[in-house]
Amino acid sequence: MKKFKEFISEQSSKFVTVDYKIIQRDYKTDKPNLLITDFKIVTTESGKNKIKAKGYILTKQDGYKKAQAWVYFDDFKDDNTRIVYNKQFENGTKKIKVYL
Repeated sequence: MKKFKEFISEQSSKFVTVDYKIIQRDYKTDKPNLLITDFKIVTTESGKNKIKAKGYILTKQDGYKKAQAWVYFDDFKDDNTRIVYNKQFENGTKKIKVYL
């Protein structure tokens, strides 16, 4: 039982309800892989927007072949930009498991 409790404590995760403003989906499976909760538009041209954003991204976990986890990102702090299309702007709510 002690090993099980140690395993649970190593996996620092929690369920979070996210109110997103932009959702980016995988083209093959149509599952979401990027949820943006807050953003600022840098430039706009013909349906594409370059933005700085905060939100959650689905990434592969180290050590596991097919395990994926939602991780928080902040482009304002990291000084990155992302490109999103106008059709990806969609308000909604989703409950995800976030790894800290």
